[in-house]
Amino acid sequence: MAVRKEAFERFFTHHPDQHLLASSLDEAFDVTFGNQHGGQFVWLCEPKELVKERFGLLKEVIVLYSPHRRTDARTLTNLENFSASPDFRHRVDKVVAIIIHEGDSAITEELVKGTNDWVIVSIQAEELRNAKRGNFFIRSKLAERIGLFDLFGMSSPIKHDKYFYGRDPLVQEVIQRIAVRKENSGIFGLRKTGKTSVLYAIQRRLSDKGVLIEYIDCHGPGVYGMRWWQLLQEIAGRLISAIHAKHKLTIRDEGVYDQLNASNSFNHLVKRILGFGAVTQIALLLDEIEFITPTLSNALGQHWDDDYVPFWQTIRSLSQEVAGGIVFVVAGVNPSSVEQSHFNHIPNPIFQLAVPYYLEVLDRSDVRDMVRSIGKYSGFSFDEQVYGYLQRVYGGHPYLIRLACSEVSKSLDHVSAESKMQIVEADFSSKNSAIRNRISQPIKDILLSLVWWYPDEYDLLSVLADGDRAFFLEFLSDAPEKAMQFVRYGLVHEHSGDFAIRDLRDFLNEYGEAYKKVISPFKRGDLPLEVLPQEPELPDLAVLFEKRTEVEVALRKYVIMVLGFKFGFDDKLISEQIIKGLKPRNGSVDQSQLFVGRRPQDAINELFLSDLKPLFRSNWGDFGPTFEKKQDRFEMNMDTINIARRYEAHAKPVPKIDKDEFLNSYSWFTTRLSRVPGLM
Repeated sequence: MAVRKEAFERFFTHHPDQHLLASSLDEAFDVTFGNQHGGQFVWLCEPKELVKERFGLLKEVIVLYSPHRRTDARTLTNLENFSASPDFRHRVDKVVAIIIHEGDSAITEELVKGTNDWVIVSIQAEELRNAKRGNFFIRSKLAERIGLFDLFGMSSPIKHDKYFYGRDPLVQEVIQRIAVRKENSGIFGLRKTGKTSVLYAIQRRLSDKGVLIEYIDCHGPGVYGMRWWQLLQEIAGRLISAIHAKHKLTIRDEGVYDQLNASNSFNHLVKRILGFGAVTQIALLLDEIEFITPTLSNALGQHWDDDYVPFWQTIRSLSQEVAGGIVFVVAGVNPSSVEQSHFNHIPNPIFQLAVPYYLEVLDRSDVRDMVRSIGKYSGFSFDEQVYGYLQRVYGGHPYLIRLACSEVSKSLDHVSAESKMQIVEADFSSKNSAIRNRISQPIKDILLSLVWWYPDEYDLLSVLADGDRAFFLEFLSDAPEKAMQFVRYGLVHEHSGDFAIRDLRDFLNEYGEAYKKVISPFKRGDLPLEVLPQEPELPDLAVLFEKRTEVEVALRKYVIMVLGFKFGFDDKLISEQIIKGLKPRNGSVDQSQLFVGRRPQDAINELFLSDLKPLFRSNWGDFGPTFEKKQDRFEMNMDTINIARRYEAHAKPVPKIDKDEFLNSYSWFTTRLSRVPGLM
């Protein structure tokens, strides 16, 4: 049984060509559902028992069928949207998906390589129509693609629950504090231990509730370089954008954000937002809090020695006025933002206002859950002794454990479509040298936390690594608070003084002093080049600017041309029609004033690309035919084209997937606008 009866009667009987393709999945799946979605088609496929066992697929797998001759980045957007939809998000697997396409295989393969969140198996439709494809064709495709995808080696903060392990109790506790008790929290731990992943998990799980939640990365120079009143304005702007995106509510912030007025302006805005029934609470997640904490920030942020107090006085007093209607979660390495009572003899406004939580290392049970769950997709099983070994050698540090598993699994080069390969403790011992090389940089990241935020503790660890355990334990007996810092960060075992991470001791012995000399001068000054933001490729920015401008100019000309013919080129009538279609900008002057005393063909040059979208929507009956009356497609491509402004304005690197989507949308516009003489 390939296509189940209900799916056939509801969908596939009306799409016989797709029924033929779906039936060819019989070796691995039963197709349970079919429908159209986002200009493509989506099926749900239940894995058969052998596939469940081999690939760890316990839920239904999403299959996207693209009938187009070119598979573009919108396919990935459709995958994300469908997997997150309320009717299916608990039903489908969130790791593996399949794309069946009629386009060029090389282009599609290049597209699916651009996502790190999914393991996507691409199959050319003609391969399924080939009767000689073999009995293991689908399973071989799965094994081949999953074998190429290093699920253990992911280094970015985890943005999906599908890769999130060992922190659920903490996430649930903080969510309870936010949504139920209306209290603040702090989350602290060394670098690469998952603080940002925890914040993302909180953000995801509160997104469906009435909480307006905003994540702020204080590590960015654009944030810690601001003065306190500017940061309040930045947060205000983000909240306005978030409430518009989530609830389609437009709010104008007419406040004045300077030293004298910023607190009151922010206070009034937050109360207005909370006045809407759709928003019951605002939660601010401030990551890398050290960068706006007195005595800790680097040179560009030293003004936070003075700005910290008025910023947090504003947040604290506002939270009290609205009875917890606005709360915060701070995260970082050093907890002094919530644990230090005074800064420069001035009381800390949020001292003891937020309960600090420390990211504990994973215990054996959590290590087992993480390693087994990731391994089942990749075709590996693990001997039970492996989990205890990983917990002991790598101190329960999740990232180091994943990298060790990555190095071993890559060395085995396993892509069998039929069975799993077992990994034993000896596999890790035999790859010890390669693993050490792989984790040397993450260990530097861990130690970077200490060099910057805990220099005394770093020196003490160096003494311990040198073999003077007696001095180390004697010091900790006189300063038990230091002992707690080592233990709760998973660096040293509580009573023995042994290193929890074996390779940490070796690194300190070999490189510890030299590494400190390289890094420590930058604590309150400029950073080494390798830790500065990535530089953008100037040709990428030039392409985005050139092509976005080309489309924007053509659209303006098109507006004047169409409305000119409609109103006999009467300037007054054209201007009135344009004004009717415009939407007010947040905090901006009335745009109708742009057209006072000016010809519309001059005034329209003052409009942004984003201003044109509602203008086209309100006059779609006139503009739509050129775009084949596909309003949703038009608006989607307008949004994609406008992404370019974000990269140009901030001169930041352009991800390949965004560049590809931009070029697809540019092509869509030029194909249609070039049909109108004189536009392009």
